[in-house]
Amino acid sequence: MHINKYIHINKYIMCTLLFGLVSLTTLLQVHEYKKLVNDFKINFEVNKFSEANNILLTRENLNPIKNLMLKKDLKNYFSDNINTLKSSLDDSKLNTNEALIKVNEINRYGFNSQEVIEFANSIEKLQNSIDNYSNGIEHFNNKEYYEAITNFSTLSPLDLNYSESLIYLKKSKDEIKKDLFAQCDKLCSKDYYSKALKQLSNLPSILNSDEDIKTKISEIKSSKQEYLNKTVDSKAVSNYCINNISSQNINKLNLVSNTPYLIFIDINAQKTNIYKGKSNKWSLNKTFSCSTGIDSEPTPCGAFSIKEKGKWFFSNKFKQGGKYWTQIDGDILFHSVPYAKDKTTVVDTTLNKKSSHGCIRLALSDAKWIYNNIPRDTKVIIK
Repeated sequence: MHINKYIHINKYIMCTLLFGLVSLTTLLQVHEYKKLVNDFKINFEVNKFSEANNILLTRENLNPIKNLMLKKDLKNYFSDNINTLKSSLDDSKLNTNEALIKVNEINRYGFNSQEVIEFANSIEKLQNSIDNYSNGIEHFNNKEYYEAITNFSTLSPLDLNYSESLIYLKKSKDEIKKDLFAQCDKLCSKDYYSKALKQLSNLPSILNSDEDIKTKISEIKSSKQEYLNKTVDSKAVSNYCINNISSQNINKLNLVSNTPYLIFIDINAQKTNIYKGKSNKWSLNKTFSCSTGIDSEPTPCGAFSIKEKGKWFFSNKFKQGGKYWTQIDGDILFHSVPYAKDKTTVVDTTLNKKSSHGCIRLALSDAKWIYNNIPRDTKVIIK
């Protein structure tokens, strides 16, 4: 009987001790947790965000009170913090930038997203940034990538959409570069290296420092130099090619034009030959009968490039004009057979014979074809 009573007393004592130990442990855990939260708040209040975050990450990770209470306590704290920020802004105790710095840090934790968005949207300074993000998304979805870049590049770093805007900014650049590089590759395949480089020079300033574009420019310049090393320079064209060019050897002279066309005017044959293609791959596209300059006013021989164009001119000196003129050099032009001042009466119908004052006369339809189809900077060789 006495033994049972003794056992009962011991059980009571053990339960009491155990309860006391659990209670003490719980009190210690609560104390340590409260200290953790308090230390976090102290650092967060003075904008020591890294230190505050490090406290949450490294302390009391085995404390069950932390696991149970932290999310709720942080959410309540941040909610109170946002309300304090609003009041401070209204009372001019806090400037916009300071408020935005803190609210962006709150947003990192993701507990008060809706409150953060509402607060950020209420700040007038950010409204333009928010509008630019919205417009940028719309332009991006419409594949208007240059416009999208303009919008995304003006976002404030304090805007809640700033990180997302950087992603869209890169995507917009990549889309532009993909299309741009495809155009350049196509031009380079036809040996139009200068045109390809021009495409890469007319870009918004935000793309000028892009490393991919710098690399592409270097590649094209290198290809252009290799190509130029294989071709005849302009003096060689004047000195050698003009004396030796013929329809039979036009693809053996490395003749280069800055457009897909090359024109060879054969004075002896009184023919204007239009070639299409590229260096050493020229194919005859059209041949026009023409009339070059008389012996006292000869058409100059040499290598030239197409310049300006016009639909009509009239020379008071010669009392005649021409339709659909295309400038070769100075006052040397392609143009129709000569017309009187009334633009209706043909003054001279001569072709296949020297009869002009130095220009290249053509049938009206042929002059019009050159006017409509031959680009400026097309190489013209007269022999």
